[in-house]
Amino acid sequence: MKTRILTILVTLAMCWVQARPASPAESFSVNGLKVIFVPNKANDIIAVNMYLRGGSATLDMRQAGIEDLALRVAILATKNFPKEKLNAELERMDTRMFAAAGRDFSSISLQCVQQNFTRSWKIFTDVLLNPSFDSVDVELEREKLLSAIRQSKDDPDQYLSSLAMEAYFVDHPYSVDPSGTESTIRSFTGKDLQSFMRGRMATSGMLLVVVGNTTREELEKMVNESFGKIPQGRYMASLPPAVSFQTPSLKVVRRELPTNYITGYYPAPQTGTDESYAMSLAESILQFRLFEEVRTKRSLSYAPVSGLGGLFTNYGMIYVTAVQPETTVTVMLNEVKKLQSEPVSEKILNDQRNQYLTRYYLRTETNGSQADLLARYELSGAGYLKAEKYLESIRNVTPEAIQKVCQKYMHNLQFVLLGNPAELKLAPFTY
Repeated sequence: MKTRILTILVTLAMCWVQARPASPAESFSVNGLKVIFVPNKANDIIAVNMYLRGGSATLDMRQAGIEDLALRVAILATKNFPKEKLNAELERMDTRMFAAAGRDFSSISLQCVQQNFTRSWKIFTDVLLNPSFDSVDVELEREKLLSAIRQSKDDPDQYLSSLAMEAYFVDHPYSVDPSGTESTIRSFTGKDLQSFMRGRMATSGMLLVVVGNTTREELEKMVNESFGKIPQGRYMASLPPAVSFQTPSLKVVRRELPTNYITGYYPAPQTGTDESYAMSLAESILQFRLFEEVRTKRSLSYAPVSGLGGLFTNYGMIYVTAVQPETTVTVMLNEVKKLQSEPVSEKILNDQRNQYLTRYYLRTETNGSQADLLARYELSGAGYLKAEKYLESIRNVTPEAIQKVCQKYMHNLQFVLLGNPAELKLAPFTY
């Protein structure tokens, strides 16, 4: 049954890929602003994503959360489009805008249909260049962020993730949380947000990616009219430093919970390298094996997980909730050791590769997700052209490459346990 379902999924995905527009990405610059464009006439949707380079990794602790709050408020109203007018225009055109802040970059995104592109673009660019930062909007978004920060400690998974990031990225640029803290979010004024946003509008620190049914000529003209005269600035891109640990560790945070929440982090290869493709498949294979060994065979946990963090200075992780943490983690680490000591068979690799590629096709189905993939490669320093070779690179991964990358990176795990186990031996966590 599993084989049949997999075959159907892969067949559907491959049919979709054959129908997917094969237009290559191209790039050009306007006033120092790099633009990546993929024409797609298969549908009338246009995805426009403006990325602000650096993210919270370029901030200090006192600024934690300022970009998140600024972007959330910016998309609500501008000098030329007050809140009610902006909302009415977006609803009439069925245009959508989103804002997101992260450790490596932040973004404001636009999704519209081709016939409303010109008007939607005017709103989008006004959000970037002329946000009003109305005091009512500032306070409303501030309270939303404060509420989310408070609630994050009540959610064991979110709290565990926060604890793990703090433990793993100590004294590192990634230690600045893009969501901020209660104290920093409370401290920002509307003028602070306005000044910060104005400083971000320098073309050297921006990247525009557009995927959709338009032409380069039309796009280049619009970009020049909107961003042709803003400052270029002197932003210099650089990756945050690599993280390495000489010994494994375990941090225990006591909390009365019905189970224990456990995660372990370790370094992972940078985006766009041969090692990164091998690690992606290694994590996929490990996820399958953890599910089989931990959940199916032993019923030790409902949801064991293996994955990658997705940061430019990346990390891998294993995660589980377990009443018997020592036993469960031992089983999980045995599967890690198996990947390091035994090359996977060609059959297992091909099966997992097909599943991985199916998930990839589904993840990149929309114009917006394709724009995100191109941007991630470009912003990471790998270059957007490497994104177009992603499938080829995944298909070229060998069993030997998977074994080698597991041997190189999967050791000295930094574990964090949130819970209250009656007894806990350190030995199972020292790998």
